[in-house]
Amino acid sequence: MEDPKSKWQTTTIDQWYGQKNEKVELLSGISIRYKSRMPPVPNRWVLIRDPQGQFNTVALLCTDLEIDALEIVRFFIQRWTVEVTFEEVRKHLGVESQRQWFDLAIARSTPILLPLFSSVTLWADQSDQEESLKRNEMK
Repeated sequence: MEDPKSKWQTTTIDQWYGQKNEKVELLSGISIRYKSRMPPVPNRWVLIRDPQGQFNTVALLCTDLEIDALEIVRFFIQRWTVEVTFEEVRKHLGVESQRQWFDLAIARSTPILLPLFSSVTLWADQSDQEESLKRNEMK
């Protein structure tokens, strides 16, 4: 049930799941999180919803009460790209699920996999940008 007194703020997010300039609505507030035998922790919560209803409402929490809702959303977006990168590294390079049989082989190969993946990704991005420039010059 939605509270009619809630004041959703409409804003535009630069990058939202690959979409540029996506309009979303934000609602934010402060709550207290309790955990058994632990001191209470204040949190700033942010709800993100799509006015067109194309994606589910997302809830975010932050323990820094000084950060505003939009900045929390930006932090989430930045983190998401890192999470996707690590998932790709696990999936395609086998990091965290090494296929070698010996600890020494794992110790030798694992430290090089992420820098190698990063180098290839940067090279591919640079190559794509150069091709894009060439296409624009031809027009």
